Amino acid sequence: MEEWVRAWLEEQRRRGERCLEIKYIQNKPYVYRSTSTYDRMTRSAKKISTYLGRLTKEDGFIAKGEKRPNHPVHLHRIQEYGNAALMAEEFDEMLPVLREAFPACWQEIVALTFTRVAGYTPLSRVGDAWGKLDNILAIAPDCDPANLSHVLTAVGGDDAAREAVFRHLSSPAHYLAYDLSFAFPHSDTLNIAEVSDNAENVWLRQANIVLSCATDTGLPVMFRVQPGPVRDVAALVDSLSGIDPARTTLVLDRRSIPEEGTLLQEAKIPFVILQRRNSVRYAIRIHLTDHFFYHKQLVRTGKREVGRLMFYLYEDADLAVEEEKTLYRLLEKGQIDRETLNQRLKRAGRILILSSIVAEPQEIYGLYKSRDTVDDYFTGFKSLIQVDKPYLRDATAVLGHIFIGFLCFYLHCRILNLIERAGLSAHLSPRGLLLKLSTVHSVVYDRKKELTEIPKEVRGIAGKLGLTLFPDR
Repeated sequence: MEEWVRAWLEEQRRRGERCLEIKYIQNKPYVYRSTSTYDRMTRSAKKISTYLGRLTKEDGFIAKGEKRPNHPVHLHRIQEYGNAALMAEEFDEMLPVLREAFPACWQEIVALTFTRVAGYTPLSRVGDAWGKLDNILAIAPDCDPANLSHVLTAVGGDDAAREAVFRHLSSPAHYLAYDLSFAFPHSDTLNIAEVSDNAENVWLRQANIVLSCATDTGLPVMFRVQPGPVRDVAALVDSLSGIDPARTTLVLDRRSIPEEGTLLQEAKIPFVILQRRNSVRYAIRIHLTDHFFYHKQLVRTGKREVGRLMFYLYEDADLAVEEEKTLYRLLEKGQIDRETLNQRLKRAGRILILSSIVAEPQEIYGLYKSRDTVDDYFTGFKSLIQVDKPYLRDATAVLGHIFIGFLCFYLHCRILNLIERAGLSAHLSPRGLLLKLSTVHSVVYDRKKELTEIPKEVRGIAGKLGLTLFPDR
């Protein structure tokens, strides 16, 4: 029994009230008068409890049938709690690392990450987006666009601080490297080559971002800027000179590198390369002797070793049907002839992958498909750089912008792993989860903080994910 309830009960007894009893229902005190009478049937005393009213700390005793007096409520703020709580929990491990690496601006880095992980938020709106979130971390970032622009420049210019973050993430990990292409605009103020390993300071219209992801956690661990043409394999190999080849696998698309991967073989760097649809290597006879299901889609597969390299062939049954429909529509429109139709039908729904790794076809397919998440995320990220161009005065700021995007991707993958472990990835995405959780708000009034009603669906999802964001009710 709470102390104030005990004090009220003792006061009533001093006034001569007898037989009062306090019962707690849903953690709230209610007042009953309890007496007893003799029951002739059972030949024993029978307790009789009569409900009198309820107790509140503010208004005292409220008799049965009376309404609680109305008090003016001083509402201070309403903020999104559920999504902020999830991001704070999943980003908790990174906070001390960022605090040590970027002591002057780590709070602004957190604000940029939290407001951008769920989608597009230009610098001019970061302050408003941050204000909507419950400040669970109790930090005070300066979200003025001009200040955030300076933060991006400071982050982009501090190589040692970024490397400290990368070391923390990569030290326990076996990782994969993904070669991603960024097309930067032709602008004297956004020459990414100026801040990359380009000894001759040659102007580059395009630079590659080599992103490394851990195989055991599925989390990004570092990125590198590789100046040079997209197909400059020598520059790509040089950018990986400090990485142990035994712990690195390059997963590349058909646009990134010549299909044969000769230089990668010479450098002894394991690789997985998607072959072009018109590659003559599709003529290699590979029997589809095995199968697996990928996101409920049937994939037939087979593999064959040719010249110390492995070829993995996959046939997606659903994709084959869609491609066949498309090819026949092109035939009816006269855009292809019958001979072209027959040639393309042989490869409908088929994917050929060249690799220096000997593994199960399903494992190689998973590595290849993992690029999709990275590509989709960075496609939106590239457009974000273009939108924030007015605040990015030089290539150093662009590097800072890329680092913030890297942290957003890290948090995105943390949430994605949470969803996948619960077996909900077929129905729920990180952005969708954050949107659902954002419906739970925190309300601050009269020095109190309470949560709004938690929808049944949201509570069910939180339970399946094993989240402890909401108190039991």
